[in-house]
Amino acid sequence: MAKKRKVVYFLGAGASLGAGAYAKIQAGHLIPIPTQATFWSTFLRFCRHNTNRTLIESFLFRYFLGYKKIPGSVLSSKRRELLTAVDVEEVFTFLSERTRAPSTSPQLRSYAKRIWTALTAEIGHVFTRFEANTQTRATYKAFLNRHFRKFDTVVSFNYDTIFEHSLPAKRPAKYLGIEKSSGTIPLLKPHGSVNWYLTNDGRIAVGDKPNRAVIVAPTHLKFVSGPETTDATQPGYLDQSPEIRRIWAEMEREMRAARTLVFIGYSFPIADLYFASVLRSVLADRDAAPEIVIVNPDAVAIADRLKRRFPLQSVIRYFDIEQYMQAQRAA
Repeated sequence: MAKKRKVVYFLGAGASLGAGAYAKIQAGHLIPIPTQATFWSTFLRFCRHNTNRTLIESFLFRYFLGYKKIPGSVLSSKRRELLTAVDVEEVFTFLSERTRAPSTSPQLRSYAKRIWTALTAEIGHVFTRFEANTQTRATYKAFLNRHFRKFDTVVSFNYDTIFEHSLPAKRPAKYLGIEKSSGTIPLLKPHGSVNWYLTNDGRIAVGDKPNRAVIVAPTHLKFVSGPETTDATQPGYLDQSPEIRRIWAEMEREMRAARTLVFIGYSFPIADLYFASVLRSVLADRDAAPEIVIVNPDAVAIADRLKRRFPLQSVIRYFDIEQYMQAQRAA
């Protein structure tokens, strides 16, 4: 009976934003957690190392905006605004493809690897700047009271720890797939987390703001396999640890057992073909399609796109997280 009632909740970047996550900067100003439109501006602002910031910014201007070099006469804040239209997933996909493609010149391959290393090193630091607050705690308290049941599972595609740090102390998250993680709210993080790090034996452990976080980059090339592959633990890829592969497998099992899949703040980006392939496999192997719920300001467009891509008859739509939290789960 529990399996028939199981709901799997997916949290995308819009979930943290909709819940009210922000970072504090000088003079008490608040910077909302980034999504696609604000990613590069926020990312470059919060980079820990100036060398990485300059390297990444120069790459973005050259390969995605056509500049020969960073426009030095433009204020840094204005320069970052110019990067608004640069698609995050496309950047990571370009880099992962260029580092593996046989036709890539040695010079470009080396350069792409440098950019990849800088990006994956900085992501953890950037997203640790965003912490739980009164609003996020209220939002996820409502989520637990109105929607979550003990047989449900939460999947977070986010690197940040807003969800787990917003939970009540008596109901902590349990990272499924990670040893020595205990709690009452089952949580899968297939893209990694800013509080995870790799131990010397290649296993994932949980810590407080590690020097280099375990993340899976937003690219459809989730695996490192390809020509000249010598290291299956390269940061940013799904193959970097056994736990990451186990988490993806467990997510797929949970999806097969679920009555309903609820996507909060996740827009099904075109570049995330790997998750799309997981969803396609799940739908093909089930006797009946699960109920699909989309919680997103662009819910209409996303629902239409999903029905064109997947064998879904209907998609339930909510337009913001507060609207969804006000709804009461029927069973």
